[in-house]
Amino acid sequence: MSFFSSLFKAVATAASAVINVAVETTKVIVEAATEAWQEVTQTGKEESAKKIAIKAEDELVDINDELVQLKGRYQERGYLSEAQKRRAEYLSERRNELKTELADYDELNATKDLAENNEQFEHISIDDEHAHIIQGNVGVSTFGKQCPTCNRDMVIQWPRHVTTAGVNDFFWGCSGWYHKLPNGKSICQTIIPLSKNDLDIFAKIDTPESQITNSQLSELTLLPAPQKIIIERMEDLRSDRMAATQGVDDYRCPVHGQKLILRRKQNATGLLDQYFLGCPNWKPNDQGCNYLVKLKSPMQLTTLLKQETGTGIL
Repeated sequence: MSFFSSLFKAVATAASAVINVAVETTKVIVEAATEAWQEVTQTGKEESAKKIAIKAEDELVDINDELVQLKGRYQERGYLSEAQKRRAEYLSERRNELKTELADYDELNATKDLAENNEQFEHISIDDEHAHIIQGNVGVSTFGKQCPTCNRDMVIQWPRHVTTAGVNDFFWGCSGWYHKLPNGKSICQTIIPLSKNDLDIFAKIDTPESQITNSQLSELTLLPAPQKIIIERMEDLRSDRMAATQGVDDYRCPVHGQKLILRRKQNATGLLDQYFLGCPNWKPNDQGCNYLVKLKSPMQLTTLLKQETGTGIL
């Protein structure tokens, strides 16, 4: 369907926001989503799209495994045969096709959510006291921002030492940073600041955490009793996903396309340094994919827990 892509050149999921949206555009978004979803229900496309997505998930795992094997052979021998090169090119192209199919299915679910629950979405201009709303969507969505250097998707970041980020702390970082060359260097390290228009967003803000200020949420989350409860819930979720060998919904590696795995950091210094989402193709000593989403803000924990369990951290 690519509903959001056609409007904003953005990939959105049911949990995410769309940036750089004028107030008058929000009505267009809702009307277009409603019309698009009516077409889906009338033609019965939802079930067929789900089957395509399930098949794509399985094929994607096989393709990534084979590409890892080919990469290993190259690293071991220093070369690939012509047949192996052609095979790697085909697999890379096929992987991109599957990633597009899965992105379309994610957008279909987002369209359904918007059409059926449009009263939960609002236009908001982000300031320091509402900066956590953007934080909650980091890692969920590629917001349609393309790198001016390499045209890859860019993701919103902020300095790791900042606990309560304000609007001036955010910047765009190229996802090419996670694509490594044979020498271990990143393909692209471009970063650019957010513009004023980037802070006009259209997002689902139906959680209690969205209704309080950024500083209030940070203060509540870092109290000893709430921290203990949040850690218990995160551990339960991590255990459930490990037992089912499943990644978390709505978070995908931009390189490999697979769902990210909830992991816990060793020797963490606190709750906001403890959990992250990593690519299932990670391997030690920089031998695999190093893409990860650090869950370093209360709103990121809220988004994950709300999506996976139905309730956030409050």
